[in-house]
Amino acid sequence: MRRAASRRCRAVLPLLLLLLAGCVAPRVPTNQPLAIGEDGEPAYLSNYGLGRYVSDIVHEHPHIGSAGADNLILVTFSGGGKRSAAFAHGALRGLRAIPLHRPDASPRSMLDAVDYIAGVSGGSFPAAHFGLHRDRSFATFGEEFLYVDVNAYIYGIYLLPWRWGWLADRRTGTNDYMAEVYDRLMFRGATFADLARHGRPIVSINATDLANGVTFPMLGVNFGLLCSDLNSFPLARAVAASNGFPVLFSPISLRSYAERCGGKRPPLAAAPGFPENEGAAARRAVLARLHEVYADPRQTRWVHLMDGGIADNLALRGMLNFLLVLQTDDQLFHRLALGTRRILVLSVDGEAAPPRELGLQPSAGGLFTVLSAASGTQIDAYNFETLALVQDQLRHFADRVRDVRCAASPMISGRPCGDVRGDFVHLSLNNIDDAAVRARLAAIPTGLTIPAADVDALVANGEALVRDNATIRAVAADADIVPPGGPVLGPAPARPQPGTGAAPRRNPRVSQPVTGSAQ
Repeated sequence: MRRAASRRCRAVLPLLLLLLAGCVAPRVPTNQPLAIGEDGEPAYLSNYGLGRYVSDIVHEHPHIGSAGADNLILVTFSGGGKRSAAFAHGALRGLRAIPLHRPDASPRSMLDAVDYIAGVSGGSFPAAHFGLHRDRSFATFGEEFLYVDVNAYIYGIYLLPWRWGWLADRRTGTNDYMAEVYDRLMFRGATFADLARHGRPIVSINATDLANGVTFPMLGVNFGLLCSDLNSFPLARAVAASNGFPVLFSPISLRSYAERCGGKRPPLAAAPGFPENEGAAARRAVLARLHEVYADPRQTRWVHLMDGGIADNLALRGMLNFLLVLQTDDQLFHRLALGTRRILVLSVDGEAAPPRELGLQPSAGGLFTVLSAASGTQIDAYNFETLALVQDQLRHFADRVRDVRCAASPMISGRPCGDVRGDFVHLSLNNIDDAAVRARLAAIPTGLTIPAADVDALVANGEALVRDNATIRAVAADADIVPPGGPVLGPAPARPQPGTGAAPRRNPRVSQPVTGSAQ
């Protein structure tokens, strides 16, 4: 009798646990459809990353706190778990420590002039947190994330029976639980609408679209192609998707409502057919085909998102797509070019070196060690090509900016039209001078819990590398102000002659060729 009762208990217990788990399964919000106006037009321009957010970048509608400088600054944060998150947070501190030259204007920092920040996987945490909280992020990001044992929450999903709702409910996945964790720790119900209220910089949280094997930046263009409202989408779910390491976490899925938009497409969606070099033309053609897939309900009903590092661990390819779509609107690009003399792309790379010590061991270790090593080796090889591509495309972008400026006037706001320069700065753990510190930090496993001392060292080194970088400081020192009424076309204003007044500020970078340099 007792054995039979024991067998019955053993049979009933799993069912009770699953029922209990189902009772506490997280609420899984789905993305919402885009509003359609009375005129039948989808509200594309209301989506974050389109409309007034892009106008901020081209200086059409300067917002409160805008640096108003004549530069275009784009920053990307790589994947690499909390190691990358801490390193990127330090980089933000470094940008805040660099004064931006503003003649006859209030002091601003280089951080105030940043136009675009993209984060992928571990880099999505500091990108989203800063985008939402701004200056408060420097006081709270440590206690809300960097020093938190996030791995304990991951263990709980698999080890605690009341967290097993994902076993019983196909609509719930492990990453839905992590989205709840991130929301409790950092975002507290915030959506992209909350991000939008701060204006520039545009913050792109990048994931990987599993079906198409490409990076999926969560910006107005991609959501618009799905006829979906990005503003109502929770930041925590975007970060969970970007950080959704395969096998360990389930995908975050987006529903397509494209049939509601009746074949219409958002502004800046890629389409073939404007002058460019061979490399840009090829990228544009691929992007145009992808956008066609998203906009066609016969080809896309759902978009399943996983770790952004699978497709682009540096977040640079998504940034290149952003530069491409900025060129699709001639008027927009014209205004952007007239107000831009310096273009800076800063890649903050917290990815560790590949585990070459495995070549000295008889066993490669467990499943997650093998997965981490395999993905890390693939990412390392892919990153080399990405860095070369960025330098080439940045050179092309700067050339187009120069062409537009010089077609408009030989002088713009008192500067020669050809005074355009593009700089690419790639900062990684390899740039740390102290060999012992460099080796220790590079050996930190990719995960979401690391020792506090390592967090502090990563933040300190990220800050120092950015703050002391000669190229970044030169761009900051060379900034001019876009006049309140927009760029002034025509001859240079009269400059004081020697002995008659203050000498004009010397600009040693005029007429230098555009460069892209990895540092």
